[in-house]
Amino acid sequence: MRRKDKEVTGEELIDEVLDAVAVCRLGMCVDNKPYVVPLNFVHQGTTLFIHCAKSGRKIDVLNSNPNVFIEVTREGAFVPSSTTENICNSGYTFQCLMANGIVEFVQDVEEKKRVLDAVCAKYYGKAGTMPASEVRRTCILKIELTDISVKQAGDWS
Repeated sequence: MRRKDKEVTGEELIDEVLDAVAVCRLGMCVDNKPYVVPLNFVHQGTTLFIHCAKSGRKIDVLNSNPNVFIEVTREGAFVPSSTTENICNSGYTFQCLMANGIVEFVQDVEEKKRVLDAVCAKYYGKAGTMPASEVRRTCILKIELTDISVKQAGDWS
């Protein structure tokens, strides 16, 4: 990371950022062309889980190349320059996590149910009712994050 003054480390911070953010961006590449999609997710430590349909462009891309890049940003606030003499001293507070990973497709129905319960808890505040047929129709992507970096600007304590 070029700006070492903005780099932060620690598993607690990784959990804090992943817990606070609702959307991750999943970067993929096929035929030397990048493809990025915003997605809801849950995590257990440094393992991300994403639920989605079993077909579509994203699935086609991942079947041809399971290597991905994840980005999540916890946005803060605009910080205007303290002087009008140099507007370039303005900034923005944020926490940004970036990582690599390889997608695995979860096949185990019980693991899918656990992930979907976690999704419901995160986004609805409670577990939901999921018919077995819907669980089977849902694709769960599992990504163990590697090469994790977190960049931060501003005070988040």
